[in-house]
Amino acid sequence: MKHRPKAKSIKNDMKLPWLELDIKVPTDQILTEFEQVKDQLVSHRAGDQLLNQTHKGWNSLTIHGIDPSVTEEQEGKHTWTSVADKCPKTKQWIEDNFLINDNTRRIRFMFLEPGGWIMPHKDRDTHQLREINVAITNPSGCVFRMLERGNIPFEPGKAFILDIANRHMIHNDSDKPRLHIILHTDVDDKVIERSYENCYYS
Repeated sequence: MKHRPKAKSIKNDMKLPWLELDIKVPTDQILTEFEQVKDQLVSHRAGDQLLNQTHKGWNSLTIHGIDPSVTEEQEGKHTWTSVADKCPKTKQWIEDNFLINDNTRRIRFMFLEPGGWIMPHKDRDTHQLREINVAITNPSGCVFRMLERGNIPFEPGKAFILDIANRHMIHNDSDKPRLHIILHTDVDDKVIERSYENCYYS
């Protein structure tokens, strides 16, 4: 075991497009709480949609950040929003499985309507595993594809840490909504190392 890679190398040096995290996700509890706040969803990147038609049916709600309706990255104090107050089990699951500290940025419900899509794009230039994406629902026909690396095998209850410097697109070719949670925060190194071993040494 001592010669297996450490978390820093796995995230920064190995150029993996994604890594499935060994984390249990209480999808039923989270979905039940989401139903109580879904009326607060706002259109994500609404300006892009109007100007460039880069996506359709993409909505969001911020659990941790500046404000429930501020879903894009902005400077300012990031903390638990009123959405977290209404989703206590979701908040507790996040605190139990991820590192919530002064470096934590946005944590959001991301909702893609039936027939919704997000055009190919990349979110940054530096390659590393950083953003965490958790599937609460992921209906059949919903695809998250990294254009040069293939489809990420999302299923309800699966969590991945992603390198979104890779160009990627999403299409919900189903008659049901897709609900994920995206976390801009850290996860313990032991989780990264255990997850890597599960994927490549089991």
